Amino acid sequence: MLASRIMIVEDEGIIAMDIRKQLEGFGYEVVATAFSGGQAITLANEYKPDLVMMDIVLKGDMDGISAAHAITESLHIPVIFLTAYSDPATLLRAKTTGAYGYLIKPFRPDELHASIEVALYKYQLERRLKESEQWFGKTLHCISDAVIATDAEGVIRFMNPVAETITEQSLEQAKGKLVSELMTLISESSRSVIENPVLSALQSGAVTGIDHPTLFVSQSGLEIPVDDGAAPILDDDGTLLGAVMVFRDITARRQMEHLLRESEERFHSSFELAAIGMALIALDGSFLQVNNALCEILGYTRDELLGSNLRMLTHADHHNKVINHYLWQLVTDVLPTFQIEVECFHKVVGKTVWTMMSASLVRTTDGEPQYFIVQIQNISNRKYAEQQLIYLANHDPLTGLLNRDQFHNRLTQALSSGQRHNRKLAVMYLDLDRFKLINDTLGHRLGDLLLQAVSDRLRTSVRSNDILARLGGDEFIVLLSDINQIDDVARIAQKTLDILTQPFTLEGNDLVVTASIGISIHPDDGKDSHTLLMNADTAMYLAKERGKNNFQFYTLEMTEKSIERMKVERGLRHALAHDELRLHYQPQICTGSGVVISAEALVRWQHPEWGLVYPDRFINVAEETGLIVPIGAWVLREACLQAKTWIENDGPFGSVAVNVSARQFLDTNLFQTVKRTLAETGLNPSVLELEITESAIMQDPENTLQVLHQFQGLGVRLSIDDFGTGYSSLTYLRRFPIQSVKIDRSFVIDLPCDEGSKTLVRAITALAHELKLSVVVEGVETRDQLSFLTFQNSWGAKLRAIVAVMR
Repeated sequence: MLASRIMIVEDEGIIAMDIRKQLEGFGYEVVATAFSGGQAITLANEYKPDLVMMDIVLKGDMDGISAAHAITESLHIPVIFLTAYSDPATLLRAKTTGAYGYLIKPFRPDELHASIEVALYKYQLERRLKESEQWFGKTLHCISDAVIATDAEGVIRFMNPVAETITEQSLEQAKGKLVSELMTLISESSRSVIENPVLSALQSGAVTGIDHPTLFVSQSGLEIPVDDGAAPILDDDGTLLGAVMVFRDITARRQMEHLLRESEERFHSSFELAAIGMALIALDGSFLQVNNALCEILGYTRDELLGSNLRMLTHADHHNKVINHYLWQLVTDVLPTFQIEVECFHKVVGKTVWTMMSASLVRTTDGEPQYFIVQIQNISNRKYAEQQLIYLANHDPLTGLLNRDQFHNRLTQALSSGQRHNRKLAVMYLDLDRFKLINDTLGHRLGDLLLQAVSDRLRTSVRSNDILARLGGDEFIVLLSDINQIDDVARIAQKTLDILTQPFTLEGNDLVVTASIGISIHPDDGKDSHTLLMNADTAMYLAKERGKNNFQFYTLEMTEKSIERMKVERGLRHALAHDELRLHYQPQICTGSGVVISAEALVRWQHPEWGLVYPDRFINVAEETGLIVPIGAWVLREACLQAKTWIENDGPFGSVAVNVSARQFLDTNLFQTVKRTLAETGLNPSVLELEITESAIMQDPENTLQVLHQFQGLGVRLSIDDFGTGYSSLTYLRRFPIQSVKIDRSFVIDLPCDEGSKTLVRAITALAHELKLSVVVEGVETRDQLSFLTFQNSWGAKLRAIVAVMR
């Protein structure tokens, strides 16, 4: 058997290569890879693949859904969508293309394989069905009765060859004419013209026949006795589509009976060879006749079905409430036909088959109900695909847990129930600690396996009536229902932490993870889902701040802190736009000469309502939001301009120090910002001193070394701020191109009384002396402190003292 030929449409080259590798591993032939919608259409026309794997989001003017429309409409090639989007709008657009599958990224190889096999099988079934319909059309051309079909206005759309012969008009000649123009019918007894039954069928919407003998008058004037009748053609919803007329020559009764027998034989042949299941069913539901296709669908032999009843093959409730209802509507002429989805029992115990059941009623010549003609088509594959789409819309594809949207729905329902019954609920917001480190070091595959293993453990830690979901990434959420005591929530949270800290063994790796949990209680901490989730998230961040691997309950203080943070953030954005920031300068004095030799730029915020705001209120917010980058650029420019003014107007000036935060140091544009600012202000680079915190430069020492060398090449002075408060490697300290270190004020406060502080200051001073670095000491407030430091300077170290404290 030849391998199925598949074309990939994916604009991310690495993803396309990975999909290709998986497909070839499954034994498929990948005939082409397209990277845009237009290219996909061109390659599909060239290679005519059996299936197209289509990404929705593509580069260029045409997305995957538009490309799929073009391919399915012109080439009739099945398409499976591969996408990271599962929102309702995208699903609705994708649905209109008639796609054969919808996989949400990331997906597992077995999901990919299953989706392809299902799509190929479904396409083959539909193609066979279409061939069957074409076969029925050819059958109409072969029967000996004349058949004429019209639209709802009585305009001819189809005639079989027999009708062409009798009417002496070809189909091409007759098309577009009214049926009354083509056919003249007269009463054999009165010789008067009678109304064509097609018109009556269209007007009444019912089968119309002529009871008395009728003659058909041909174009050449030949009169042929006919037995005729017409029936409306109705859509599934009862919409009138047109009418069909069937008539035959009844010159001799024997010939008529002979033609009838032939017609019956053709019917039975068509019945038996039909690609879909067909059955004649008595009014009591017992099978009168079945074809081979129906036996294959249900797994029974012909004799087994003929000895059974439709009720035995369907669920009792569904049969009594639905199937009987529709069958009765046929009997009472409420409906001419119907089509419904029915789940049938297969012969294999426990197995069921989803079918599309269509039925119509056959009556005797007297109009009495005789039996039902039932068509049964196996739609199990389609139902499975629909169920998969519904499942993917409500669940996280990686862990199988509920997704964010479905959790919100469940939480809203639980809150409504809790309010009615006055019950407490708890929301636990769980975030894995340092999961990114595992992902970055061991790879995303192992990260996914870990998330799946964590999900399995979380299922065991919650109660059966609780709701567990994955919000995305390494964040999980738990809804605890029917809470009697807050202590119960604490026990569950602690149990969850204990379960997670047990090692995970994944592909030979023993991994230990911890989690931080935030808890909010309904109705105490919020009465709606949004508030509860937000407050639980806030509490989770408090757990992170308090060392991780713990749980914290939400408090009102957290909200006040969050509101304050938002006020400060909005205020900072306004301050940047409206020039509310100010610079104050802290002098640095040489301990040997007592001369001011440099100054440190300190940012302040002159708020129109709050007054002068010190950094301890807004710097952390600026760091968290990234506003520290534009604030730092402003401080740098203002400090350089001020230093330039001092030099030009006041004579010699040593340097101006500007703090660079950890967030600024991670900014890839920092070097260019400094270089551009120096060029624009005209300040000599040697006058500028950048103070970088010890913790910032030690986050990535090798990268730090490269950046510091860039600044060294520019001629800028470099200093380590808050020296001694972080963890420094002496190896890197020796390699860093710095000119000075600043001793943190925490070591100075207790000088000269505290022996420990004295020892540390001496040690740092001695280390700086050996490394030929100058030393800046901040927080000098007393003469005793200055005297002690001056004595240190007599040892040979270059000491500068910040002698006034400015917050």
